[in-house]
Amino acid sequence: MNPTRKCNVLSARDLGRKDQGKIRLSGFNLDLHQGETVGLLGVNGAGKSTALALLSGALAPGSGCVEILGINLHQHPRVKKHIGLLPETPPLYANLSIDENLDFAARLRGVASSQLPGARESVKKRLGLHILGKRLCGRLSKGMAQRVAIAQALVHSPKILILDEPTAGLDPAQAQELRELIRELAGECGIILASHILADMEQLCQRVIVLNNGQQVAEQTLDNNSSARIQLGKPPADPAQLLGIASIRKAEDRGNGWYQLELDDSSEELAEQLVAAGWRLQALIPSRHNLQSLLTAAIVSTEEQP
Repeated sequence: MNPTRKCNVLSARDLGRKDQGKIRLSGFNLDLHQGETVGLLGVNGAGKSTALALLSGALAPGSGCVEILGINLHQHPRVKKHIGLLPETPPLYANLSIDENLDFAARLRGVASSQLPGARESVKKRLGLHILGKRLCGRLSKGMAQRVAIAQALVHSPKILILDEPTAGLDPAQAQELRELIRELAGECGIILASHILADMEQLCQRVIVLNNGQQVAEQTLDNNSSARIQLGKPPADPAQLLGIASIRKAEDRGNGWYQLELDDSSEELAEQLVAAGWRLQALIPSRHNLQSLLTAAIVSTEEQP
């Protein structure tokens, strides 16, 4: 077996659920691999929260199945020990301290009493909570409360992390800080992220699934690269010279001084670098995956179906 091959940690097949005759989710399919972050994107009521409840075992499906590490979740609920869940509302007891909330969560997730102090202190250190253990959760900022809630979801070292609207209600600085934390966690488990916030999807996900009215209506693979069109007043003799700039991965000559570039994540200083190279930058037009257009098109096409 190839040791670098990513493990499939979760599979969902034809997953569906009805409540009082209303279809909440239908025909949902997903494969999640270790180290991968998959986003569920949709407007309110699209079916995101229902999908997460089914994938986490909080709800039983009306149809289909979920497998965790190859084991049927609803036939063998003990495999839920491999899942860490962050619901939209952090499940914190306001009158308990951070340590007490983490201990309670660890016991619920089957962490043995002898292992509990080590598990608690380890997750606190990873999430920057190691000096705050005695603070009451009712006195935390919303951003810090989200950190504690993620610590609860991680205290038992799960293989799968499920996050429901993790940055909702946070100010921009808190939201970006939490995204950076989630990105750090992605290397060790598979992450399913439900959000209507496009910045969450663009910065964190390798794939995005669009839901609308309980239907899986579109899927888009994202990469971590961006692209841009530039126009140079004094172009290089050979387009390959542009590859001397570290953030440029590929350059195609489109004529009249225009070039199509593929960029990596370090493209913030691209304009400054092009000017410093003496190529007289005249235009720079960045582009990324347009998830807003994908979401709008998917919803419109669904609503136009008879």
